[in-house]
Parts: sequence; structure tokens; C-alpha cells
Amino acid sequence: MFNKEVKKVSLVGVGPGDENLLTLKALECIQNADVLVYDNLINPTVLNKARLDAKLIYAGKISGNHYLTQDKINETIAEYAASGEYVVRLKGGDPYIFGRGGEEAEYLIERGIDFETVHGVSSFYAGLGYAGIPITFRGEATSFHVFTGHRKKGEPLDLDFKNIAKSDGSLVFLMGISNLPLIVNGLLSNGMNPHIGAAVVENGTRYNQRVFRGELCSIEEIAKRENIVSPALIVVGDVCKKDLKFFNKSKLPLSGKNILLTATRTLAEKMAIRFKETGANICEMSLIVTKEIEIEEEKLVSELNDSTHILFTSSNGVDIFFEQIKRYGIDIRSLYNKKICVIGSGSGEALNKYGVNADFIPSKFDSKSFLDEILPKLDKDSKVLMLRAKIGSDVLPKGLKSAGIAFSDIPVYDTIIDHRKKFELNKDIENFDYVVVASASGAKALVEMIEDKKELSGKVVSIGPVTTKALVELGIENIITAKQYDVEGIIDAIKKL
Repeated sequence: MFNKEVKKVSLVGVGPGDENLLTLKALECIQNADVLVYDNLINPTVLNKARLDAKLIYAGKISGNHYLTQDKINETIAEYAASGEYVVRLKGGDPYIFGRGGEEAEYLIERGIDFETVHGVSSFYAGLGYAGIPITFRGEATSFHVFTGHRKKGEPLDLDFKNIAKSDGSLVFLMGISNLPLIVNGLLSNGMNPHIGAAVVENGTRYNQRVFRGELCSIEEIAKRENIVSPALIVVGDVCKKDLKFFNKSKLPLSGKNILLTATRTLAEKMAIRFKETGANICEMSLIVTKEIEIEEEKLVSELNDSTHILFTSSNGVDIFFEQIKRYGIDIRSLYNKKICVIGSGSGEALNKYGVNADFIPSKFDSKSFLDEILPKLDKDSKVLMLRAKIGSDVLPKGLKSAGIAFSDIPVYDTIIDHRKKFELNKDIENFDYVVVASASGAKALVEMIEDKKELSGKVVSIGPVTTKALVELGIENIITAKQYDVEGIIDAIKKL
């Protein structure tokens, strides 16, 4: 059982990038943290798993410059821990493999601050594995050797190349792309076979992984030609001639496309599953969050008793409604005589989780189509209870009012912008081929936080015309709009480009 009163600091390795390589213990720490101090190697999808009220503090490097010095990182961890908050220090790979986790542990010990270390999957084998390169192979590489390819700024790379060049097995250099010429020269000048296999793996296991193979004598030229940047692994050995990719996505329709999902956490997670099935490389970065608005029990019971139809416009509304009736002890069977209506397939699927099937869903997933198709089924005795976001389109209330249909428009949640994601959004935006926006509130969040709107031109994919209208009004151009207003429509729109 997790008890943050006992734990003050966790030094957590989150693996090389793929969020699915998180250990169960690492995930528990992230989900319970008051403060997350993270570096440049952390996948934004991992940060998406943090509590909505957790502080996110970036402590990595940008273009070779420290955003926070190591001394400042140590002080930050200690200060928050001393104030009674549970601090999780997120580090790429494993904290104790060239990650300076040992220095942070010593700093905490010296100050009497209790901590734990949560080890993570290291890139030196997982990054290679995702590239289809086994770090060992019977009869060809029966050992491996791992080196840092990086030193403190201004210090030379002083590896013992004379002995390294004589080593059997696979040679792996971490954080060494800026020193690749020195590494290649050090090995060649000490007698290593120039035609032995070599490879570089950029962003190993992440959504934007790239792999390039060659020989020791050519790998420097390849890296320069392909503009390989950090983080990247360098591996030398004949295992580089193996190609054991465990899942070849090249034949899938969205293979190689890097796609950013900006929707709420729940929706982004659902979308990610479907996108990955098409071969896309996905990053989840929820720019908006939903905050429940509680309806007084007496009011909710009264509205339910008076209504003939209940309308949900989103899966968020469905989930919050069922949580509230559960909290109040309202028997779901009391809804037996209500017609349950939804506007989209996502809301219908959310209903199914609670054992309820929608009585009505329009042929097109938008408010106008809903009104066109539902109004002939309503009469003067009908009353529609709309359970939706606090700020929503006025199409539904105006349409019902003009048709003389009684209704109640009850907000069950508010959508707010998660400004914590601004830094990550602007740091990574150039990496994405497409940015998916699933609501008008998501459009507002994206435009409010992006620093250069030009980065969005031609790459924003909208879930439908309402969202597109919001984007246009906010100054975004060349928008791709789905014709079917759900994840399948978004995927189809991208496929046709």
C-alpha cells in the first residue's frame, strides 16, 4: 500500500522512452507524486499519467544548456521534500546508469532525507532491441560493454580505446553522438576492423525513433548525413547486421507518422489504442482536463423525474453522471422509462461500460444532425435533460427552444487548460507530423499555449466542423477536418493526405 507519509523522495527510472516500459512501481510513484522533477529524456506521455494537481518541474537540457544545474536540481528535490511534499525525480533509463542518480542519493543522505530508488529499463539493451539489434547473440556476441560517450562540459572523452578496441562482444556508447568522431577515431586508430558493423539509434523506443546502420568506417558520415541528434545510442559489433524487428509497422497505413494527441487524458488514451493499430507513432499530451461539477442530489433527482430524454454530448458527461448517481445511491433501474441519447460513438461506448445501450444516436455525430433527426420523435410532453460541459455550443438549446421542446441544460463538468504542458508542447511541437484536436476547448488550449502558430500550419487535424470553426477563429490555417466526427474519421482524414 502506498504511503507518502513514509516516502519523501523516489528516484525513478522511467526507461528509455516507450511509456509501456514503465515498471508498475514507477507508475505508482508518478500517479501519487506531489512534485515531479523530470529531465529531457522523459516521454510527455509519461507525464500525462501524473495527478492533475502535481507540480511539473523541467530539469533537463536544451540545445546543450542546462535548464537547471545539478546543484539546483538537488536543492529543488530537497526543498520540496522538506516542505512535506512527496517528490518523484524522473530519470530516463535507470537512475544509476550514467544518470547521476547516485549523486542525488548522496545529497539526500547527507541531509537526512529518506528516499527510495526505483530502477528502470535501460536504453543500452531496450533501445537496441526496439531497433532490431540484439545486444548479444550466440556464437557472435557473447558479451557486451557499455560506456558513457559524454563528459562534463569542457572535459575530454578519455576512454581507454586501446583496450576497448580489443574487446570481444558488443560495444555500446550512451550519450555519445556529439563525440561520435572521437569514438570512431579512437577505435580505428587502435586497430579495430573498419568494416565491423555499427549503428546509431536516435530516440530509442520513443514515438520518433530512427535507426541507421553501417560499418564503423562509415557510421560517422551516415550520422552527419541523417542529422542524428541526442538522445542517441551508438553500437559497434556484428550484431548490428541483425534485423530482428519484433513488429514491422511499415505495411500499416500511418507507419512513420508522428502524431500528437491533445485531448483529455481519457479520450487521448482511447484514441492512442486505435492510432497505434494503424502504425502511427503516438504521443499523448493532454492540453485540457475536465473538472467535475457536482449537481445537488435533490436537483438531480428532480430533473431525472421530470425528463423523458437524457442527452449526453461526450463520454466525460457519461462517466461523471454515473459516478454521481452511484455516489447518491440512485438506482440505475429508475431510468427504465427514459430515452438515453448520445451524439457520438464515444459517448455510446462510454454508456456500454455501465450496461446501458443508447436509445438514439444520430447518423452524423454533430448537434445539427441530432436535432434534425430527434425533433420528429419529440412532442409537447417531451422534456430533454442535457448533461454536458459548462461551456458548450448553443446549437442544441436554440434548436430545442425554437421547436417548443422543454429542456434543462445542466453542466456536469468544466474544461480547463492544463498550462503545465506549455513547455513540453513548444519543446516538442516540431517533431510531429500531425496534431489532433478533438474539441473547441482543445483548440483554445492549443492556440493559447503555442508560441509560434506557424508550427501548426498544415498539421492540425480537427475532429469536426465545430472544432475547425474554433481553430479558424483563433487564427489557425490549413486545417484538416474529419468527415466522420470520431477517431475513425480522424484516421481516415490523415490516410487520404
